[in-house]
Order: sequence, then C-alpha cells, then structure tokens
Amino acid sequence: MTRFPRLAVALVALAGVVIASGCASATPPITDPNVVIAKSVVALQTAKSVHVKIDATGKVNTGAVPGLGFGGFGLNLDLAGTTVEGDVDVANQATDLKITLPAPLGTGEVIVVGGNLYYQLSLYGDKFTESKLSDAVAVSIPSAGALASADPSAAIASLTKAMNDLGAKATLLAGDKVDGKDVYHVSVSVPVDKINALLAAQGGSSAAGIQLDSATFDYWAYTDTVLPAKFEVKISAGKIGNFDVVATLTGYNQAVTINAPAASEIGS
Repeated sequence: MTRFPRLAVALVALAGVVIASGCASATPPITDPNVVIAKSVVALQTAKSVHVKIDATGKVNTGAVPGLGFGGFGLNLDLAGTTVEGDVDVANQATDLKITLPAPLGTGEVIVVGGNLYYQLSLYGDKFTESKLSDAVAVSIPSAGALASADPSAAIASLTKAMNDLGAKATLLAGDKVDGKDVYHVSVSVPVDKINALLAAQGGSSAAGIQLDSATFDYWAYTDTVLPAKFEVKISAGKIGNFDVVATLTGYNQAVTINAPAASEIGS
C-alpha cells in the first residue's frame, strides 16, 4: 500500500486544531495584542464549521531539510500555486481538503470522516488510501468540555509568559479587513537566535540542524467575534530556501456535508 503519511499528518493536524474550535460573542475593542491572540484561541470553542484556505509561495530545497525527502531524493520545489482548501465540520470531526502541490507532486485530497482517514495523491494514482484515523495520525483532539472550560485569563497569562520567554514582541496594527470584515491585525517579531536555539534543542528530530535567517508571523482575528481570520508565516533559511504561508478562515458555522469516497474510489 502506498504510504503518504507526512502530508496526511500535517493536514489532519491542522484540521484537528480547527475541529477543537468555536466562536464567541462580540467583545469591546481590544488594545493588547497578546489578549487578541489568547482570546481568539479561546473563542474557537463553539464553532460548528469553518472553511479553510492555505496558500504557499517560495522556493524550498527538500534535500537540505533533515528527515525530509521523497524516496531519498531532494527536490528544489517552487511552491507558487500550492494550495490547500476545504471545509471542516467541527461538530462531526470531519474534514475534506483538496490539495494542489508543486510539480511533480500533482494534486490530491485528504478526507476525514467517521473516524477514518482517506488520502489520495495524483503522483501515486487516482485511488484513495483508507486507514483508521487513530492508527494513521497521532493527533489528540481536546473534547468540547475541555475547551468550554478554558480560562481566558489563564490563556492570556500563559501566552504572555511564552512570548516574554522567547523575547517576542507583538504589535497591534489597525485598518485591515479579511473577507470584507474588520479584523485585528497582530504582527509578532521573534529574535531569530531564540528560534534557532529552540530548533537546535530538538535533538534528532527533523528540525535539528535548521538555521533560520529571518522569520515573521502575522495574525488576524475578526473584531466582532475574535475568531481567527488569517495568519501568515514568512521564513528564510539559507540553503533550505524561503517560504510564505497564508491561511485564511471564513464561513464559520455554515452547513457542511462531508462524505467518504465511494468504494470504487478506494484502492486496496
């Protein structure tokens, strides 16, 4: 059976974060950028569904990334046109994400429904591979009860401490819109030496040995609900290359129907 676990794990992990999420009632204007991020995370506890779109650009040499390779061969990938887009049914813990990857990887799809994981990549054929989600992906999704009991003040304190420990500085910017709606825009700067120290501490993991030249993180949250609207990560890392990833979240709480592939679409 063809295995394509890295992409499946990454996408399902993303879906898991969104599945463990929700929305909140309108709040008065927030002036502390740390509070925007923390309240946005806590606000994710009641969403029933959300539409996710991820766009990536940049150029990456996979052969220079420890632990990353395709059949032992490094690829110089131009990420232009790379997208992941689909719906997440939070209430039923299901997702359907369609993928467009750089050549020669092609297109694909990842579906999670009924406790099963289905993934397909055109590079390996047009059939889906099926497995139990619990067997394929070690992702622990917090229960609705655990999320509902989340303490906003504790989340804010924890985030502030983590930011201070990293030497990170968050700045609240004004005047932005996402999907035509007003948003808070938080720009976060973290000293690169701090990030590189964390990567070096990973030991034998795939992050070990990576040195970043620059990194920026921007986060947007809708002002009326404080729900996450968008985030963007830009990284430059010497021989590895550079990439810019933007994730946009829209259409919260709209009706979503996610079905498993037909039996004829699943390979043996």
